[in-house]
Amino acid sequence: MAEDDPIDEPEEEGLADDAPGDSEPEEEFARPLDPEERESVEADLEDLEAMKSVFEPQGAKGVVIACTECGSNHFYGWELLKESLEHMLETGEPRMHEPPYEPREDDYVVWDYGKGYVDALADAGLEGAEPVDLSTCAWCDGTLEPHFAFCPQCGRQVAVIRLYRELLGRGIEDKEARTLLFRAGFEPFT
Repeated sequence: MAEDDPIDEPEEEGLADDAPGDSEPEEEFARPLDPEERESVEADLEDLEAMKSVFEPQGAKGVVIACTECGSNHFYGWELLKESLEHMLETGEPRMHEPPYEPREDDYVVWDYGKGYVDALADAGLEGAEPVDLSTCAWCDGTLEPHFAFCPQCGRQVAVIRLYRELLGRGIEDKEARTLLFRAGFEPFT
């Protein structure tokens, strides 16, 4: 900064009126969050990570939050909201952001719904459970990505294979697991 910069020098009485617009401080200093606010923001960060781990593999781009001040929905990508919450922890103030251009509401999870869903998973003991990994289709050996719900080659739903592997992982014998799935109405697979 230059030596004659007024920010570096203490302001003397009456000098602020000499320059137009200098009556307000140029920069507002961040106020630290009180312990209760800090705890709330930290909990929101944890909830955000949990929602991201559940909904991002299903194709969700982030969350939508209904603003009580303006009455509009605000759309946040996963990383954008994480950075904003971390910024709030550091400075005490939320970070401004540009809204996405014409967001598709279906691409975003409503915060309250996502929070309730993640809480229900935790209550059921499924919190933090990794999805059953599939790399190939059990019917046609087509290549699968971890988030695929259907095989791109044969079109069959792959959830039954994930369920089958989960049953085996819980100690149910192969023949019994296949029988249960067949009785439940699923198509046999190899």
